[in-house]
Amino acid sequence: MMVRKIIAISAFSISAALAFSQASNSTQSHSSEVTQLSFVGNSVFSAGEDGFLVKWTDDDMGEHFQVSELGIKLMACNPNGHEVAVYETDGGSINRVSVWNWKNHTKKYTVKMPASVTSLAYSAKGNFLFCGTASSLGAMVLNASSGAILGNKIKDGTGIVNFITTSDTENTAVMYAPNGTLSYYNLKSGTRKARFNTEENLSNLTMFNKSIFFAGKRDGQIFVLHGTSGKTVASFNAANSLLVDSSDKGDLYYIVNGSGQFSIFTVANENNRSVSAPSRIRTFSGLKPREKITAAVFDNELIYAGTSAGNIYKFDFLPHERVDSIIPITEKMYDHIWDVAGVDDGFYFLTEDALYKSSYESESIEKKGRNDGFTDVVPYKNNAVLWSHGTRKSPVLCDLSSGTQKPLFNPTGTVQKLRVFGDVLIEVEANSTVMSYDLASGKREVLYSGTSVQDAVLLGSTDLYVAKTKSTVPTSPLIYVNTRTKETVPFNLKYEIVYSLAVDAANPSKIYGIALDSDSAGKLSTAIFEYNTQTKSARSMMPIQEEDGDAFIYLNSSVLYTNLGKNLIRSHNLSSNRDFQYKRSASLPLKVARNGGRVVVLNRDGSVSWYNSEIANVLADWYLAVDGSWMAF
Repeated sequence: MMVRKIIAISAFSISAALAFSQASNSTQSHSSEVTQLSFVGNSVFSAGEDGFLVKWTDDDMGEHFQVSELGIKLMACNPNGHEVAVYETDGGSINRVSVWNWKNHTKKYTVKMPASVTSLAYSAKGNFLFCGTASSLGAMVLNASSGAILGNKIKDGTGIVNFITTSDTENTAVMYAPNGTLSYYNLKSGTRKARFNTEENLSNLTMFNKSIFFAGKRDGQIFVLHGTSGKTVASFNAANSLLVDSSDKGDLYYIVNGSGQFSIFTVANENNRSVSAPSRIRTFSGLKPREKITAAVFDNELIYAGTSAGNIYKFDFLPHERVDSIIPITEKMYDHIWDVAGVDDGFYFLTEDALYKSSYESESIEKKGRNDGFTDVVPYKNNAVLWSHGTRKSPVLCDLSSGTQKPLFNPTGTVQKLRVFGDVLIEVEANSTVMSYDLASGKREVLYSGTSVQDAVLLGSTDLYVAKTKSTVPTSPLIYVNTRTKETVPFNLKYEIVYSLAVDAANPSKIYGIALDSDSAGKLSTAIFEYNTQTKSARSMMPIQEEDGDAFIYLNSSVLYTNLGKNLIRSHNLSSNRDFQYKRSASLPLKVARNGGRVVVLNRDGSVSWYNSEIANVLADWYLAVDGSWMAF
């Protein structure tokens, strides 16, 4: 029987929640595809496109911790049992390998890769971390402890390799290249010992029977190769199949996906020279429509499998003729909170279906209105405006007393930003137009047209500030527009791009934002900037030596909040120049809101974390259960 470790809010102890970068324990599934599973020690780790690592234990509880805002494509567990390496990428220019210490959930180091990573593996004793790359460098060997690149371990270029493993002594590495070669390297001398021609373009690779046999997939077939010669021993038709890592097994195992079910097959070793024909062990039903197994790993006498829907299954592989129904060890325990906003004595929380109001001091949550799939909420007096970023969906004004919703206007392009200043909505549309909409009169007007517009804020009734890219006309990343005369004044700022603007109505002479810049060598950096419209001067704060295009700032009571650097929320008191960091919870922060002395952080997994404004520790992590009540983990 599964036990959900949920702490009721009425009994929640603040002192028990004061932990640094703590993971959350639950049976919650990944929110998207499971990309890899790995067994180390007595635990199974799963990695997903949602950027989460989850450590699963025998009681079917998962220790969840988000290590990236990007999808995790590859994962490797150090044999020491407490370090995990991940390859995270945006599918383009961002390619990095990070190593995390799972004992305290801290990042050990990050190495930027010159190209996409094609393989990731620790050596047998955990002293080295191998990273295959789609670059001329080929495989890179890192010191697993420090992340330093060890150029002497492989002196000859390997080219692209998508499978790497080592001998138990770590003296030899074997690598498979998609060009159809199987190579052995002496890691003491750094030279190649042997190279065999073999099948080309194999994927989903594994070895079995003490590394005597090597197996991979191509075009709906499984190929078995002899590890000492590269010769093809056998091939089998196996469409929709997934090879299970069989490195510590005497036989090869694989899974075949069907409609609503999957089957487990084995290919047996025969005298270390040949293998048997595939034999079906058993079949399970119970997968959701279009759900398929995407990753699998052995845990002694069990198999853990992850799916395209983010679920985790656990089952044995004892032979049976019957078809057994199976249910995942994971479940959807809570709804995703898409947005938060401070309002009078509490906060709004927007889910896919409803708008709620609650506060940390209250154990209750009040449904204020329905939500027809909007992703963002902006408070307006005693009502709310709902809209969806990156769509042409018409924003609506929600009358929270009657429950009625009024469409406001039909965007002609995708809505990128929407804010309320008094009775005026300021909208950035299609990154090219800044529009205004008067909520009192219903009048809509074009305030500015250009290219690469990032953001806009309104001070008073006439002063509009627009953030953009410097390379466009006018050649300034920040400009002033008089909304009455349409006069445009560019500001002399050095930055390449400016975005995420913030203004303090009590001190309208200063504008804040995020700025992206590059030096003479083209190296990118990101920082918060302050621009004084009276003195025409700017200063930078909290710089980081990397690009962070998703960073935001939020200004409340002369305190500036930001997630610059992605890992946690930082605050900067503009009056005292005091910097302060809030310790993060299991998930990465996405947005922050404040009401009085209470700060709430919206996390990427749809949960919220509560803080006192002057205390670094997390007071509580709350999740909104599917029945509309709060849960605390």
